[in-house]
Amino acid sequence: MKIKITISYLAVILFLITSCNSKSSENNSDESSKNSYSTEQESSEEETRYRTGEGENDEKLEENNSGCKFEDGNYSATVDYNNPETGYSATYTLDVEVQDCQVVQINFPNDGYLDEDHISYADIDEDGRASVDGEDGKTYEIQIDN
Repeated sequence: MKIKITISYLAVILFLITSCNSKSSENNSDESSKNSYSTEQESSEEETRYRTGEGENDEKLEENNSGCKFEDGNYSATVDYNNPETGYSATYTLDVEVQDCQVVQINFPNDGYLDEDHISYADIDEDGRASVDGEDGKTYEIQIDN
């Protein structure tokens, strides 16, 4: 009698374990299906934006429409340079490269330049001014010429 009760308990425990595992598998399968559908939907939307020309260009247009009148490209600018370590400052007329309404590079006449390795990107205001921070505390006050 004691053996029959023990076998019955084991049978019930095995039944519970297997039913829990199968429900867990079903839930994991459902989650995988949801994630797969979500990823497929996102990919499809991205492909549609690519094919129709939407997406990145639209974002740039929005930025330009939000007050930035400077398109990507090179502009002549007056650059006020200051080195606080030496006390040296000077004013130059140089070309600056603009991307997404930010000064991203300062170009020198001898083909030298300062880029992201030497300066931080700086937003251009509606008047064409930007304050660029350089290495070792150097600053570049930029006014894009009209």
